[in-house]
Amino acid sequence: MRSFIRLLGYLKPYRWRILLGLVCLLLSTPASLFHPLVWKYVVDEVILGHKSHLLLPAIGVMLLVHYLGIALSSLRAYILGVVGQRFVFDLRNELNDRIQSHSMQFFHDRRSGDLIARTIGDVDTLQDVAIEGVDKVISNALQFVAVSAIIVVLNWKVGTLTLVPMLGVGAMVWLFNARVRGLYRRIRDRLGDLSAKFQENLLGMLIIKAFAREAYEMQRFQAVNRQYLTEGVKGVTARNLYFPTVFAIGFVSNAIMVGAGAYYVIQGEFTLGALVAYRGYWWSLFAPVLSLAQTNEMLQRAFAASGRIFEVFDAPLEIADDERAKELIDPQGHLVCDGVSFSYDDRREILRDVELEVRPGEKLGVVGPSGGGKSTILSMLLRLYDPKTGAIRIDGNDLRRVTQRSLRGHLAIVTQEPFLFNETVRSNILYGRPDATPDELVQAARLANAEEFIDRLPDGYDTLVGERGVKLSGGQKQRLCIARAFLANPRVLLLDEATAAVEPESEAIIQSALWRLMEGRTAVIVSHRLSMVRDTDLIVVVDGGRVTERGTHDELMAAEGWYARMYRLQMGELGEAA
Repeated sequence: MRSFIRLLGYLKPYRWRILLGLVCLLLSTPASLFHPLVWKYVVDEVILGHKSHLLLPAIGVMLLVHYLGIALSSLRAYILGVVGQRFVFDLRNELNDRIQSHSMQFFHDRRSGDLIARTIGDVDTLQDVAIEGVDKVISNALQFVAVSAIIVVLNWKVGTLTLVPMLGVGAMVWLFNARVRGLYRRIRDRLGDLSAKFQENLLGMLIIKAFAREAYEMQRFQAVNRQYLTEGVKGVTARNLYFPTVFAIGFVSNAIMVGAGAYYVIQGEFTLGALVAYRGYWWSLFAPVLSLAQTNEMLQRAFAASGRIFEVFDAPLEIADDERAKELIDPQGHLVCDGVSFSYDDRREILRDVELEVRPGEKLGVVGPSGGGKSTILSMLLRLYDPKTGAIRIDGNDLRRVTQRSLRGHLAIVTQEPFLFNETVRSNILYGRPDATPDELVQAARLANAEEFIDRLPDGYDTLVGERGVKLSGGQKQRLCIARAFLANPRVLLLDEATAAVEPESEAIIQSALWRLMEGRTAVIVSHRLSMVRDTDLIVVVDGGRVTERGTHDELMAAEGWYARMYRLQMGELGEAA
């Protein structure tokens, strides 16, 4: 409930439109309840009172008031419907903004499919509830109170007896809420599991097919889907016990109304016209009760969805700009890691007391066994993570004291697995600098050795590359990523195994493009291929989270350590292959 109340705060920008909708509601409700009183008048005055000349005026007034109520209800529905759409638009945008603001640690701890389910499915669940649900609660409550007052005023004995069964409906609502509160949360969670599993299978389709594991993955998906089914059936069971019981209890009031009303007509304490009016009001009395019961069920689903949404909002930002953070302007690219230690889970240190320095324009090669912490260093230079102890500085500024946007505006990274958006070649290259001119775009592609293959594409720079660049080869994708980095014109370049995943015939082309990209820039190169770092100004070996060797290529070869052994092994293998 607390989460849902928080959601209502998102309606504040639309409070005047909502107020107008409520005014329409206040006017349309009595108009919609007017016609049974006309029925009473027609029976008691026109028919029994033999005033036939008043029949047409009475019907005319009834139609006029009723149609006015319909018009006001339609206007209210339109106003609140638009507000509901805008509410969902604002909420989904803010939720996406919040997710984008989290550090990489947040995404390591969560499944992307579940985040998709929260951003799409859970927000959609709130679309009808936030406006329509509140509107129904108010309108139905107002109608119930108005009808209750009318029937009690017409005859307090019959009216009071008619209202007694509604106490049983209230008890049913309380019992239903107690049962389904946790159930609906489990249903939303299982839907998140299902979404996560489906997305994982889509992303891993190549591996699934390569290992002929379709049947296995079908079984795993069915298992997750069955868990969702189990909880869903429990929800269906609860609803189908709840609503028929509500209707059964509510219908008792119908029998009381007819029986008590007929009895008091016979006793002369009730008019026949009033009984006819009662019959017109019974559905107006019970429909709000049934609608409120249905709205209550919808609200329980909304409470579950809103709880999942606010878990994302309330998750603390692991990486945030300090209040005193300043803009990084025109950096020289002097990087320092000063006693940096880091762990993902506070149990196992990934980096321990790392000391590094890269002067402006220098190239640093970072090598070592897998899992040693090399890529983590790059992530920390981008400030995707903060050190647990120590500091990382650029031009003497602690990264925690400069804004993330300004820092990353001067850095670019080329990763082992090139990532392209499902857009055109042009859009992907321009991603790092959208305001670049066409000539600058072409120049970046030329420097990245990508212009030749781009010209051969069906639509050149306007060719769609497919999801994650599926329509291009690994080497072509990597060259577009390098072109993107060229166009961004960073002061500091980070290379994370940039040639590891490309075909051999593309490696030399990509290496030449990368060295061209590094000219005049500070560069940090993580690579298993030691030939890539051989000519850098400094090479460090990172093993077990520590810097175990450092020096130039010649110095490390003379030291006869890990680097020398691995370099000779790689060169020997290359020689044998040749």
